[in-house]
Amino acid sequence: MTKGLGRVAPMLLVLTVAPIFVGLMYSVGGALGILGPGATGASMTRVTHALGSGETWRSLGWTLVVAGVATLAAMIAAVSAAARLWDSAFGRRLALVPLAVPHLAAALGVLLLLGQSGLFSRLAFGVGLIAGPSQFPAIVYDRLGVGLAVSFFWKEFPFLALTAFAIRASLPAAWIEAAQSLGATSRQVHAAVIRPLLVRGLTPAAISVFAYLFGQYEMATLLGPSSPPALAVLTYERITDPMTEHRGEAYVLAVLAMLLSFVLVGAYAMTRNRLADDA
Repeated sequence: MTKGLGRVAPMLLVLTVAPIFVGLMYSVGGALGILGPGATGASMTRVTHALGSGETWRSLGWTLVVAGVATLAAMIAAVSAAARLWDSAFGRRLALVPLAVPHLAAALGVLLLLGQSGLFSRLAFGVGLIAGPSQFPAIVYDRLGVGLAVSFFWKEFPFLALTAFAIRASLPAAWIEAAQSLGATSRQVHAAVIRPLLVRGLTPAAISVFAYLFGQYEMATLLGPSSPPALAVLTYERITDPMTEHRGEAYVLAVLAMLLSFVLVGAYAMTRNRLADDA
């Protein structure tokens, strides 16, 4: 059995890595003008034009901020849920309900609830808080990305909460009992023992969530503003642009996103290895 797995493992590794490598090489070729629509030969024209555009960096910065805020909020909520709901089976199940909802359905739900013609807007108008839908705060399609961040948070919180519950279950009871024997109150035990260990153990999962949200396209298309667009949306706009010289810039954006993804994968691996060494 072990020998069989040893033979299959390299093949599985190749099948996993090969598509990523091919995609990266093709994107690099497209960024350099060797491959793809409008290829005119090796040059740095596409790279300099894409990286010299303010729209690229506004899109990248906006995407990083929205994904980062949503991930941080979801992580804080997950740690709090694992610390406070551990003794409540109903509370733990309730926290995991959004896990089964598709991301696109979650985004549509946020749109129907928080849009200026959505349910909350109509309720506010019905009770006289606003004189018309236009007076309801623009939470969806807004430049700050509030609606998108809320949608990201709502969908990723249950995943992080599930991980946090598993970490909480694995915490040695002796550590908690030792703190209690030294006179620590229940709140002090949570603050000094449970929460730090939850944050430490949850960090790799949070990095994974951030990497996923950074590359999210469907929810960003439905809830994000047109300016600045999320990086994935901007990449799609470039690759479908009728002007072939603009299409080439999509490959530059794809390489940029891949490089950031590799950095996040490295951060994830380093965090996991550090946790394994400390265990």
